[in-house]
Amino acid sequence: MSMRHIVDRSDGRLQELAAGYSGWRFGLGGSGHWWAVRGNEFFRALSPEDLKSRLDEHLATGHEG
Repeated sequence: MSMRHIVDRSDGRLQELAAGYSGWRFGLGGSGHWWAVRGNEFFRALSPEDLKSRLDEHLATGHEG
């Protein structure tokens, strides 16, 4: 798999996350961790699926912003 293909895949995943969570910023760090930030809320995970799960759990507890 080429580096360009990896970048293309991560860009697509970042766009999917951003579309699903208004007000959050997303990224993929050099350490391989995916991250999400909104104000002083910060989450980090090893996969976009895990990050989505953490955000869903956080938002379900009433942290809608």
